[in-house]
Amino acid sequence: MRMASLMLCMLLLAACGKPAGSPCSISGSGFTASHDCATKCLSRWAVNCPDGSRVTPGVCAGRKDCNPGSCPDGQACYAFDDPFEERSYCLPDNVCGAPLSADARLRWERDSAGAAAAKRAEWAAKFPQRSGTVTAPAEPLKSEP
Repeated sequence: MRMASLMLCMLLLAACGKPAGSPCSISGSGFTASHDCATKCLSRWAVNCPDGSRVTPGVCAGRKDCNPGSCPDGQACYAFDDPFEERSYCLPDNVCGAPLSADARLRWERDSAGAAAAKRAEWAAKFPQRSGTVTAPAEPLKSEP
């Protein structure tokens, strides 16, 4: 009985997926793509680093929908600059190299959130029909007699 309980626990834990920072890869493409992370595999996602470089970390992300300062120690809340959807995940704070100090981590979190919000605002202004905002025409339409 003990062995069966232990096996069940191991299966349940394995079903949860790999934790943040674990190496990962995505198999397949489109709607059939899959990964073995608990939340999201970042093997195809670009991250803008504090020094201005971009990396594709190839590791599992942590919690989704985070806010600056809300991730566990060793992780930073990174907001991706998706023009259509607000997306943020806790990432290991060393995805760009050495771990960041608490101040540098918070600054990076705030910078990424600001850049992501600016990107969404830029696209909403360019394509109001996509943002759900309806704007009136500049001049009323005149009907022909």
